[in-house]
Amino acid sequence: MGQYFLIVNLDKKEFIHPAQAGMGNKLWEIAVNNGGIFPLLLRKSSEGGGGDIMKPFWSAGRWAGNRVVVVGDYDKSGLYDKAQKRFKDVTKRVVKDFNEFIEDPDKKLEYHDWSKDEGLQKMKKEYLRQKKIGKVI
Repeated sequence: MGQYFLIVNLDKKEFIHPAQAGMGNKLWEIAVNNGGIFPLLLRKSSEGGGGDIMKPFWSAGRWAGNRVVVVGDYDKSGLYDKAQKRFKDVTKRVVKDFNEFIEDPDKKLEYHDWSKDEGLQKMKKEYLRQKKIGKVI
């Protein structure tokens, strides 16, 4: 199955689910499938110019200067599960801003709302059950 990852802001208590943003679950997938959300989130500038943000976006620079990690579900800290239970999921909002900023249809992200997919919900429940009893490798 492999290790799945979340992008977590420890200071704002927010997270992005890469797979729901169309970036994949695994670290390699995130790296090659449009990790371009990072420049938008981490942008720090008091001025703009060509190729820069020309209008305010909720997510632009939102995570600049914050402690941000890409945490795997195998990590012993438990942050992967804790973030999903206690932190705010900002995936949909960041995907919306990213797509509006990028404009290029070939570079846009596709948001997947897993909460409405019964098959994925079943898979998630089974994965969590297996993890709890120590059968996830």
